[in-house]
Amino acid sequence: MALSSDLEREKRIAESVQDSIIIGEVISLKTADAEFIGLLSNEEPVTPRGSIIILHGMGSNPNAPHIVYPLRSQLAELGWITASIQLPIAAHGASVDDNLALIKESGPRIEATLNYMRENFKNSPCVVIAHSLGAIMATDYFAHQEKLVCDALVLIGLPTLPSTLAEAQSTELLQKISIPVLDIFGSQDLDSVKKTAPTRKFALIKNNSLNRQIEISGADHAFNGLDDALVLSIHNWLTHVFKHPPSITLKRNTHDPSSN
Repeated sequence: MALSSDLEREKRIAESVQDSIIIGEVISLKTADAEFIGLLSNEEPVTPRGSIIILHGMGSNPNAPHIVYPLRSQLAELGWITASIQLPIAAHGASVDDNLALIKESGPRIEATLNYMRENFKNSPCVVIAHSLGAIMATDYFAHQEKLVCDALVLIGLPTLPSTLAEAQSTELLQKISIPVLDIFGSQDLDSVKKTAPTRKFALIKNNSLNRQIEISGADHAFNGLDDALVLSIHNWLTHVFKHPPSITLKRNTHDPSSN
């Protein structure tokens, strides 16, 4: 498989993260084609609520100060085991199309992280939280899972971007996801997020009674200054979801999700 990710840029990010990390433990994860880093919350709660995997946005990293760091640190304080990972990343100045070309490459990394959390922790319930391009990647991944690989999905600032790629049609792909989904965005978010919010909400309502859409007043795409509101909105929804397990029926067979 020819990789589209800028591996040299990934290497520089990994070195920078390892030099600057204060909270968390750096772990190394592998797919068949690449090795990538993750940041694991380094104090396991006595009674963990479950595990959360965090996926960053376009051009970002597993310790980004906006969205990622507040989520991974504050949710850990609230009793979750968190792991934020490095997704495939395009070169500096790459086009939107070049970034969208990374979507399929992200699937094996999500799969590898799910496997790691399942093997090393009590991985129930399991949650994936994803922002922006990471949210597009997560939507594509979960839309194609025929077995239950995780229990809930949180999408932050999910955009719909012009593209002919099937894997980039995030609003349509949402309709294929049966697990509980929280769609959260800001009132000052990108137009590509806000304009499709009503369509996303309609798809969510049809899919699962636990699905929710939340608009946070005053928040931009990076939730500047509103990290606490973001974290608490997510935590409160997860608490609600896992007090009331969803009644869903998924198509189950011997399909191996890693083959997607």
